[in-house]
Amino acid sequence: MQRTCALLAIAALAGCGSPGSTGDGTSDSSWEPPPGPDAVADLHYNPWEIVPSADIPAPRGLILRRGIIHAHSPYSHDACDGEPFVDGERNEQCFEELREALCTTEQDFIFLTDHDDLFADHEYPAVLLYKDGDTLIERGGLPVANTMDCGGRGVIIAAGTESGTMPIGLEHHIGDTPEERNAAYNDVTRDGVQAYRDAGALAFVQHAEGWELDTLIELELDGIEIYNLHYNMMDALDVVVLMLIDSNDRPWRVPVPELGFIPLWRENVVDIEHWSHLLMIRRQVGILATDVHRNTLSGESMDGERYDSYRRMMRWFSNYVLLPAGPVDDAALKQAIGHGRLYGAFDSFGYPTGFDFHARVGSTVYEMGDDVPAGESVELVLSIPDVMHLDPAGPQALIRGRILRANDGEWDEVAEGTEDLSYGASPGVYRAEVLIIPEHVRLWMGTLADEYLADEKVWVYSNPIYVAVAY
Repeated sequence: MQRTCALLAIAALAGCGSPGSTGDGTSDSSWEPPPGPDAVADLHYNPWEIVPSADIPAPRGLILRRGIIHAHSPYSHDACDGEPFVDGERNEQCFEELREALCTTEQDFIFLTDHDDLFADHEYPAVLLYKDGDTLIERGGLPVANTMDCGGRGVIIAAGTESGTMPIGLEHHIGDTPEERNAAYNDVTRDGVQAYRDAGALAFVQHAEGWELDTLIELELDGIEIYNLHYNMMDALDVVVLMLIDSNDRPWRVPVPELGFIPLWRENVVDIEHWSHLLMIRRQVGILATDVHRNTLSGESMDGERYDSYRRMMRWFSNYVLLPAGPVDDAALKQAIGHGRLYGAFDSFGYPTGFDFHARVGSTVYEMGDDVPAGESVELVLSIPDVMHLDPAGPQALIRGRILRANDGEWDEVAEGTEDLSYGASPGVYRAEVLIIPEHVRLWMGTLADEYLADEKVWVYSNPIYVAVAY
């Protein structure tokens, strides 16, 4: 409730003022907006570029699929400016905006996490955002997921719920009636978690910072959120408010809306600490949560689009899943995610190309999520990515990598540098991260660019590799 009230206050600010105004009714005639998407060379980075996952090289014959985990559709009571249904009819504008955003941002998949209010009241395939022209994925003669066509490219849509915990990829409802479903989706016990798995889902929790560590241990989950956009916005609430005021009264001070995420970025420190604790006890997957509701910042921004549109928030970051070459469906995605064969990247800083984190034992390669057996000489390898399509003659991003070892709530840095890293690993749980100071975006960051670009920000989070760990 506290979070909702704060965000509503921000929304009220978002609708005031007028671009180009100095705040006292006059205008700054010296200010000229930075170049827009039509004025940037196609072959170089620009904030509006959308790069398909197929254009990002994957290592060792694998393929990448990019997507959103944790998002709310009109089947959540608080989505769509609080009006997901009006007089019993679905909000079709909001419904279509979500579907269009998946195509526009070239996502390959989305795992919806609608609240049990409304989600429990509606049936499959409606909760899969199904409409005529889509192709349902069926098992046992029943729809379990949906494939939406984006002009010849398919987007896989799976259902789930953010209620007691957060199962993703539910293949059917648990329970026949809304009452039975609400009870199941709010069952925060190990039996409740197992019921999700029995329904084909992976068992995660939302907003890991809000959970007691003992509860997370007791639930024996598949994974947790290591980053959540809504929590980040609350953590940076002062910056959010000032940016909204400036965007209306002094737009020359702030980034173009497409890069508005950069000044807001904060690491979800408690989530990262929980992750380290949990990895001492069991395997634990980390995901990035968009948590978009399209219900917070309804005011029109400088580019004419609402601040919290589905498209904008889906553009800022994604989860990248590594898969074997061949056809991909919801089951293949869940298998890879559940194993931890994925990384999260904040694409607002630029698309990372060349990222790779793996282990080698002689000629044998172990990917993220793999268990390396004991008694071997293990080399961890981190390939540090570049910003895709960066202009070699322009400002360059400052990038470095780190290899980290989980240590009961801490993360011990065992290797770091600006070049590719190699580390001889003893037994333990290791992950990698890539940090960036995105100097290449300075042109679009406004007159406060020095402030906004002063510090390193995490660009890529890997999932762990388990070296001789016996749980």
